Amino acid sequence: MISNKAVDQQPADKANGQVRKIALIHKHMKAGGVEALIVRMARWLSENDYQVSVYLYSSGGPLLKHLQQIKGINIIVRDNGKEPPLALSVLNQLVRSEKYDLAYSFSPSSLLLSYALPAHVRLSGVYQPELYRLERNKKLIRALKTFDKEFHQKLVFMNPTVRRYTARALEIEVPEQFMPPPIEQAAPEQDYGSPHSRRIVSVGAIQAFTTHYAQVIELMEELIQIDPEFTYHIYGSGPDEARLRKSIRESEAKDHIFLHAMPHAGRLEEVLHDSFCFIGSGAVMIQACSFGIPGITSRANDAEALSEGYFHQLPPYEVGESYWEAPETYEIGELVKNLLVSENAYRKVAGRCKDKARQFEIDVVMHRFMELVNAKLP
Repeated sequence: MISNKAVDQQPADKANGQVRKIALIHKHMKAGGVEALIVRMARWLSENDYQVSVYLYSSGGPLLKHLQQIKGINIIVRDNGKEPPLALSVLNQLVRSEKYDLAYSFSPSSLLLSYALPAHVRLSGVYQPELYRLERNKKLIRALKTFDKEFHQKLVFMNPTVRRYTARALEIEVPEQFMPPPIEQAAPEQDYGSPHSRRIVSVGAIQAFTTHYAQVIELMEELIQIDPEFTYHIYGSGPDEARLRKSIRESEAKDHIFLHAMPHAGRLEEVLHDSFCFIGSGAVMIQACSFGIPGITSRANDAEALSEGYFHQLPPYEVGESYWEAPETYEIGELVKNLLVSENAYRKVAGRCKDKARQFEIDVVMHRFMELVNAKLP
């Protein structure tokens, strides 16, 4: 157990006013949004001459190999998959570590563990809206309050909605500190959206909560009456794939709907080339819009598969995952058809979506984040 004395003790060494040495603490590198975020952060930090260590306190995972390909970073990970869930060898290295300028964690459990690590600044990202619900993590939150009554001041939020959920869960005011997902984007001049294309694209896991697939399949029956050149390309896989394939087979537009494997990161540009629009949410939505493709948002777990509008209509740092209380919703088909009105209307939506995507550009996000951290140094 980490002693309170170790947490409160002020080491003799002082930061020099600028962050250089950073530790990222997380449970594992299984495939997920946070894990992909860690890869992007670590790569950017290393390429910008920061000293980066990644502590994985439970196990590795399929994304570990992406971390291992980044030059210059130090990875501390248990190399076997046996229990217990916390590798004591990793904990030992945390406690014995040299002092870091920043210890950045990604969950309540990794924030708690980060207190074993000597650091000038300690922050923790919140990337899910109910991560700090008492019903979900009561023991962890109680432990955090024991170690640090002000731990909530160390939280950094993906967007205002996640901040609002967290404040509600903890029943306390939390700081307005934000770090949206940093996304590597195409050069601003690249433009793959085309009002003359009839290729609609979605990329993402095929699960029960991705309800927009069924509605777009139904929409395709109508679109091919407007223009028989319309096609819908779904890139992904998942537990609901069999049901999706059945829906495609039973559709009158089955010859216009294609299910593909999830593209590797390097092929995403090829997948998005010459598209009419993108339907979905999250990081791939941001990347699609950065290429000048109009983005139509999809809501998770929505029986009616409604949309919150074009990507540019979302509030700051929202990525279309239906966590915020949308004042207005739209049918996906209505938004697709609006893009057919004129080339000018299409270009206007594409340009606005592209401008919003630049808010998530990795250089922009990471520089702002480092400014936040540097301001907190002693």
